[in-house]
Amino acid sequence: MLALAMGWLGTIGGLGAYLFLSRGRWHAASLRYSVLNGVAGILSGCAAVAYGAWPSVGANVVWTAIAVQSALATLRERRSRVAPVVALPDPEPPTPAEGIVLAA
Repeated sequence: MLALAMGWLGTIGGLGAYLFLSRGRWHAASLRYSVLNGVAGILSGCAAVAYGAWPSVGANVVWTAIAVQSALATLRERRSRVAPVVALPDPEPPTPAEGIVLAA
């Protein structure tokens, strides 16, 4: 019963991720798309192990590995974005050059 539920949840998750992608609601490089695909692959793969469906296990291992690689690439890209450095004004006021006489 547990394997059956995991299999269906994995199938629904994978199809849901694809639906959001194909409808333009999610981007292929989005973290949520990768995570949902990875979880779907793990659930479907575990269910396939319980049933002894080894070709499906292999496909879901590859599916999950691709999702993990995509999620890591997305996280790496997000971390590499650096905020522009803003130069702060000098806290010391400029001093007059030597030789300039100030008249009062």
